[in-house]
Amino acid sequence: MDARVITWYLGPVVLLALVVNLARWLGARRLDAFAARARRRAALGSVVGALLAYAVAQAGVDRSVASSSGEGATGHPGVPALAAVVGIIVAAVAERWAPPRPTSGPRREAALDIRRGTESVRLTGYYVAGLVLCAVGLLVGWLTSAPGGRLGMREWKGVVVTTTSAYPGRDYTLGTVGALALLAVATWLALRVADARPAHVDDPDLDRALRLGARVRVLRWSAAGSLVTAAGLCLTIGPQLNDVTQRLRGAVSGTGLPPAPVAPVDWTQNLAFSLTLLGFVALVAALFCLLWDAPAVPSSRAANHPAASAVSTSGGGSR
Repeated sequence: MDARVITWYLGPVVLLALVVNLARWLGARRLDAFAARARRRAALGSVVGALLAYAVAQAGVDRSVASSSGEGATGHPGVPALAAVVGIIVAAVAERWAPPRPTSGPRREAALDIRRGTESVRLTGYYVAGLVLCAVGLLVGWLTSAPGGRLGMREWKGVVVTTTSAYPGRDYTLGTVGALALLAVATWLALRVADARPAHVDDPDLDRALRLGARVRVLRWSAAGSLVTAAGLCLTIGPQLNDVTQRLRGAVSGTGLPPAPVAPVDWTQNLAFSLTLLGFVALVAALFCLLWDAPAVPSSRAANHPAASAVSTSGGGSR
């Protein structure tokens, strides 16, 4: 795929994420001690995840034939999904690092349903939308690829024109699907870690904020990973299909053959325009997801009054 999606987009996005998380870190001073530690730990995990994910994405870019501006650089379509997997792993490790709260009194175990909240549901929707757009891009790339699977192709009455640079055709489909599958597995495992956070039955507002925040920090990576992967596919396939279409019309003209289809009846070019537009929309949505803030952590009741009980999620009921 065209690696400018990585080289031109992810750099400013990571810088913006660093600024936003620095503001979150400094804003933790207004919270009580427990909430401040939770906010700072989350901010630190987000920064480390963003830096590592960016490093992975940059490592997946081939600049051997690129110009000084980055034009001509290529990358495997699955690179953004793999970078998101790194971010998810860091988020899961950060949740495992959650500091325990000291408690007094007898210990009891309880199984509590997790209130996932609208934030988690919305991020899941963005994640699924990205996967659907990835499937569309991979299907179009498969159907319009040349026999070798690495170039795009259009044909009209025996006249064949191919793309001049790397194209996410059928040769890249399996690897991209594998990267998206790895993203799905990492998301599922990280959500299990988030759901297994120690519960605070004596402070339900705090429990909900911490648990929902943990899910948000995982799902925003999942959503951004699928959306940036989809954007890379769309912003590579769309412009290249349009370029091939224009050159095909030029090749057919003057040959005595019937003219090649033109808009608005050229559905392949219409699809190219649509994919290009959807690619830009996916980039905007990915930025929105990456900067999605977790719900504010309320003041802990245990800050002044230690809870009389502790809760483990391993039990099947109250006892």
